[in-house]
Amino acid sequence: MNRILKNRYEVLGILGKGGMGCVYKVADRRQGGKRLAAKELQAGNLAEEKLQEALAQFRTEARILLRLTHQNLPKVYDYFSMGDRHYIIMEYIRGRTLEDLLDARQGKPVDEQLALSWALQICRAMHFLSVQKPRPIVFRDLKPSNIMISHDGKVKLIDFGIARFFKEEKREDTYVYGTPGYAAPEQYGSGQTDVRSDIFSLGATLHHCLTGRNPSENPLEFPDPRTLNPKLSKETAMILKKALAPEMNKRYQGALEMKQAVQKVMLEAGMQAKGGRKMIFARAGKVIRLPWWRKTSWVSVPVMALGCSGTTGTLSSDDRWIRPKAGTFGPEAARLLFRVETRKLRFGREYRPEITIQTDAGILRPRLIFKKTWPWILIEAAVAAALIGVAAIMR
Repeated sequence: MNRILKNRYEVLGILGKGGMGCVYKVADRRQGGKRLAAKELQAGNLAEEKLQEALAQFRTEARILLRLTHQNLPKVYDYFSMGDRHYIIMEYIRGRTLEDLLDARQGKPVDEQLALSWALQICRAMHFLSVQKPRPIVFRDLKPSNIMISHDGKVKLIDFGIARFFKEEKREDTYVYGTPGYAAPEQYGSGQTDVRSDIFSLGATLHHCLTGRNPSENPLEFPDPRTLNPKLSKETAMILKKALAPEMNKRYQGALEMKQAVQKVMLEAGMQAKGGRKMIFARAGKVIRLPWWRKTSWVSVPVMALGCSGTTGTLSSDDRWIRPKAGTFGPEAARLLFRVETRKLRFGREYRPEITIQTDAGILRPRLIFKKTWPWILIEAAVAAALIGVAAIMR
């Protein structure tokens, strides 16, 4: 018979194991067998001082997450103790840690746009933590093993064991926490951590993703990322440089500032489609004008205009002249791309394709209006030539 925790949670298997406990996959019998994760702390073999420290961290994680709800943080449902074992019951995330993904790549850099999409979601979570009342929350151990990426591309920050509430009156942290290679310089005892410390850790994590170089091998040393990955854009390299500045006041001063920088780079990167074609950026409620001289046009549409922001879904259309590229998207997507066969459309006519979006929030059918512009330059040139010809005859 399987173990039952608190006469409620049936243990189905082990998701992960560490020196002081396990993470189990459990079924909640009171919620029809809903799958959840149970994080266990086994404190039996610890010395008293270490026991109290471990319990404090464990309770801090439970206390923080029980009161927070955000799409990029795991939801905590319960917290309890059974003898010398302590449990947090939280959302079960189907996916892998970023550490596992990077290990599998064996030093091969992650696609730039994909890594930036992860950074965008992490910035959202960090900003959410930084505006908590009465005090902001500093994560303090942002690294690949504490970042979970679900199968649908959603990022979750996990393991809030050493997170802390920021206190402005404190000059230094009582303890030195963080992981060498990802921890900011001030986490080695030189000052108090705040959101800029988490920004440094995100920069170190991004550097690892985009170069394939593990920073834990040489902490606080970050070579120019473009020397390790020549395909990396200058703009993204500048984001890494600023996030990894040794001095706190030279980094991004808030998660929102870094998020805006990442969004700008992602947007500008879309200006060139495959084959060097220019991107057409659509605006909500405006007719999308397609150049008459192109056989194929690439159109980028904001997810906000389609009504599917923050969701996971698929796109399709029965119209043969328009195709979504790609046909699926995740909650990190800011814009969606469409390939339009301009040569199949008539000049000046408006087209309203039947687009179907299936998301985890339901089925949507947004209305987009496309119009192939008239070749006014050629028409005007022809008219001018005709007028010149008439004038010449009349002489």
